[in-house]
Amino acid sequence: MAVSVPRIELLEMGPEHRAPRRGSRLWREWCFARVAFRHFRLRFLIMAAILIGGGLLFILLEPEKNHSLPQAIFYTWSLVFGEAPEAFPKSIILRVMFFVVPALGLTVIIEAIIDFALMLRDRRRYERSWCTMLASSLSDHIVLVGFGKLGYQIFLLLRKLGEPVVVLERNADSQFLEELRRDGSPLLIGDARRDALLTEANIVKARSIILATDDDLANLEIALDARRLAPKVRVVLRMFDQNMADKLSDGFNIHQAMSQAALSAPTFAISAVAPSIVNSFILGNQLVVMQRWLVRADGPLTGKTISSLTTEFGLGAVEHHRPPDSPRLFPPPDLQLQPGDGVILQGPLHTLNKLWRENTRLTG
Repeated sequence: MAVSVPRIELLEMGPEHRAPRRGSRLWREWCFARVAFRHFRLRFLIMAAILIGGGLLFILLEPEKNHSLPQAIFYTWSLVFGEAPEAFPKSIILRVMFFVVPALGLTVIIEAIIDFALMLRDRRRYERSWCTMLASSLSDHIVLVGFGKLGYQIFLLLRKLGEPVVVLERNADSQFLEELRRDGSPLLIGDARRDALLTEANIVKARSIILATDDDLANLEIALDARRLAPKVRVVLRMFDQNMADKLSDGFNIHQAMSQAALSAPTFAISAVAPSIVNSFILGNQLVVMQRWLVRADGPLTGKTISSLTTEFGLGAVEHHRPPDSPRLFPPPDLQLQPGDGVILQGPLHTLNKLWRENTRLTG
């Protein structure tokens, strides 16, 4: 029986795992607007000074006309666009202002429009600023360092779970960055071994940091830096050597240090020697596997209830499928297995092997 490899992209999550507001594209656009405002604030201040200063001059130099401040500011605003709000004034200062304000005001406005158009066309030039602002607004988020193949899969699953993620990646040409940008999560390009980058990722308010680069020494260095900057942050560390990972967990008080090879090796090995293996892992000194079964009329599972699988064989049922119904996770204990049912059993490998041999003997 062929067993398909599970894909994170196809996972179905409940409504409680929807992405939070601050991880949404709308929040990302709001942060970009704040960065744009900060970029143009000097021009805003110059224009405000022109309008208020011009308005005050109208009030002071033409007291006989009793201009109100809003009216005087409107006169200045009209001058910016070359519209004379009144007859040519008698005051020398106001006459000069009639010539200077249009040139000065239009220069500021046109320059701002051109700059804003360039900013919209090349938003990536300001990506660092607004991603830093977005990260600073997060709390209880997860910092993911390394965005290669492993980091990308971790990111997909975290986003499926609705977790806010800040990604730190050294390679600006990583093949997965466009997917990250489309998601709207903050991205900081640079070397995470620098304290400044971890600070920009708001490590102090983060719940966890995952170190998924392919450099063991870099992962260790970043882990120690993260614990120094944020002593309460949970550290999950990727290591290629599981023995080294175990020593680091104990010696440096790192919450989880894992070898990708050690995690995947059981599944590769057991898939080669046992049929229909869905997954496997080592728990203590036991090799625990998940195996897909088809209940046959004369097989050992026919007529058994889900609870009897545990009491008689020491196995658990993870999924039950009775066509044409949809598969059901963790079926009720009183459900009785019938011929044609599909079931995923979980338990020690030697127990499942023994049952599989009995099933082969009975069914021929």
